Amino acid sequence: MRLRRLPLLGGILILGGLAAVGWLALAPIAPRPLAERELLYVIPKGAEARGGSDGQFALPSTVRLTLGVRDVLVLRNDDTLPMQVGPVRLAPGQSYRLPFHQPGALQLACSFHQGIGLVLFVDPPPRPGWERLRWRLGWREL
Repeated sequence: MRLRRLPLLGGILILGGLAAVGWLALAPIAPRPLAERELLYVIPKGAEARGGSDGQFALPSTVRLTLGVRDVLVLRNDDTLPMQVGPVRLAPGQSYRLPFHQPGALQLACSFHQGIGLVLFVDPPPRPGWERLRWRLGWREL
């Protein structure tokens, strides 16, 4: 009797897993409050003098944002020296918000990344289906 129930249970588990994957792929992305859409990078005190080599300040040379999900880059300078990011000069204690409304790529000169600069990729919201499933699971090409 128990052997007959095993295929039924396996079928139910497979159907449940397929339903979950389908939901992840097709469910809309819930709108987020503006505060949750911000990606904050803080430049700590002494970062410019140390060159960021101590690992406390890890502003990557590449930043990836997604429209409607995380599409505002916020930079805050807690250092005692000014920091230049693109056309923006951050004085000590100053913050700057860079909101994005269009997908694309942008390369900014950055005083912290001498010669390399800061590359911003702004991705469009993921389309329903395989693209949204990959995005939700964190599988994407960089």
